[in-house]
Amino acid sequence: VHWTPDEHERFVTAFTLYPRKWKKIAEYVRTKTRKQTENHGTSYMKQLEREGKAVPPPEKRRGGTGEYWTAEEHERFLDGLSTHGRQWVEVAKVVRTKNAKQVGHHAYNYFNRLQREGK
Repeated sequence: VHWTPDEHERFVTAFTLYPRKWKKIAEYVRTKTRKQTENHGTSYMKQLEREGKAVPPPEKRRGGTGEYWTAEEHERFLDGLSTHGRQWVEVAKVVRTKNAKQVGHHAYNYFNRLQREGK
């Protein structure tokens, strides 16, 4: 789906106001559906990551610790773990979207899962 410069400008404004709130962003843009806006947002966030810019963390969800880990966050966790070992503050800097406590909790669950699976 093609986005005009004007639509993209409205998208960026709305994304700043309502990070990852695709329905609200679509309403602000006015000419795209929620799904089109989410797809554009995913591409936009990948571009921000490539440029080393901050990407808003996923919305908190109910249940468990309140947040799920994306595949990208887990990959960055593994990178940080191989570089910094069990220094959760340093690993959290590599993950970027989680704090040291969340990283430590994820590590605890990850190591338990590895042990259960015999790896």
